[in-house]
Amino acid sequence: MKRLLPFKKWLAVFLVLFNTLAFSKELPNILELKYDLTQNGESLGTVIEKFMIDEVGNYHIESITKGIGLYALFGDRVLMSEGKITIEGLKPQRFEVHQGSNASKNAIVDFDWDNKILITQYKGSETKENIENKTQDLISYLYQFNYENFDEPIIEFVAATGKKYKKYQFRVIDKKVALSLGNTNFETTSIQSIAEKDGKPETQIWLSNKLYKLPIRIRYQEKNGSTLEQNLVQTNIDLNAF
Repeated sequence: MKRLLPFKKWLAVFLVLFNTLAFSKELPNILELKYDLTQNGESLGTVIEKFMIDEVGNYHIESITKGIGLYALFGDRVLMSEGKITIEGLKPQRFEVHQGSNASKNAIVDFDWDNKILITQYKGSETKENIENKTQDLISYLYQFNYENFDEPIIEFVAATGKKYKKYQFRVIDKKVALSLGNTNFETTSIQSIAEKDGKPETQIWLSNKLYKLPIRIRYQEKNGSTLEQNLVQTNIDLNAF
């Protein structure tokens, strides 16, 4: 993996690209992101993602969550998605979940678009479900926002998580939210899931308005009442990989 740029340097590159790439629907050939991960404000570790598109339009995403301290004992959580880039965005063909050395938590999902079937292998069993046209997985949907129409009040799709196949609906809250990271403010679009937990949105996402609708902050409400939050701290963009 290429060395990630320090915050100030990647921010400068980020801002320079605004004039030429603002609102672009074409994702870069290589994109690397690093997030700090916290739970109720306490540091849990980091999330490192690498997004790649090859010369024939196949994409590959790998997201690795690395815990620190006691959380490191659970091993790395790895999400992998691969598929094709189409005019409508990402079209997954395979999704995998791996949790350290605990094979019982592994899941593999295959998208059989020809037969409109989603095939999931989890805990030694295989399930098949009819697949809808606008279907993503647990990691590809974050990049799919780049292709969505934010003039619509609701953004929705179905996603495979490895455990279930469920509908996600997001409400557009505000298209001009100043989000502070360190001493820098970003203009973002704030969206939140219609689904709630204990009266709070299950998921809240702040997406960059200027470049690829990248998630700058992601906040999840967990079943136990705690809050997980990812904040973007580093990025590396390669616009000329091929």
